[in-house]
Amino acid sequence: MRFTAFLILVFAGLTFATPPKITEHLTGKVVSVADGDTVTLLVNQKPLKVRLYGIDAPETNQSFGNKSKQALSAMVFGKTITLKKTGKDKYGRTLGIIHYLDSDINAKMVEGGWAWHYKYYNDEERLASLETKARNSKLGLWADSQPIAPWEFRRQPRTPNASSKSSEGPVTGYWLNLSSGVRHNSQCKNYKNTKRGRPCSANEGRPCGICKG
Repeated sequence: MRFTAFLILVFAGLTFATPPKITEHLTGKVVSVADGDTVTLLVNQKPLKVRLYGIDAPETNQSFGNKSKQALSAMVFGKTITLKKTGKDKYGRTLGIIHYLDSDINAKMVEGGWAWHYKYYNDEERLASLETKARNSKLGLWADSQPIAPWEFRRQPRTPNASSKSSEGPVTGYWLNLSSGVRHNSQCKNYKNTKRGRPCSANEGRPCGICKG
């Protein structure tokens, strides 16, 4: 019985570590970076939009969204990369892992703290480990005291929502989280509710991903 249980655990571990199936290898030049997990390649003179498999970067309108985009751009924009295609997502975008020289860029984004490991669609142990290390070291987006996963951010209603201040009264002040550098306005749940903070102007710090500062 114990031996059977042991085999089940071993099999589960092997399954968990199984790399994604690669369906095709392509080469192309990165001509556009939409955000921290989406690029456009020029392959055989035709544009191909690629969603980086296994990761999920902050949306451009949430905290660290622009910095995540900048980090990806610095690594691949204008460069000729190799795409390991893994399939397509529900929007019809090509999914894949991009490599520049010897670097796995998807993994680099997680390692630098510029993207989350997208555990809903990927169970690779290496990405989970890279995220844990980045989180513990407070790299990139993990410097935020209350980082919001992109998939959670996308679930938030847009109009009206928690970040729509006109539905909850006027903004009467701003609060700067001194630990993360994030600015919250008076309608935010984090206003005057951080371990280290002070009143600030509307232009200080980075806007909160929830209230938009």
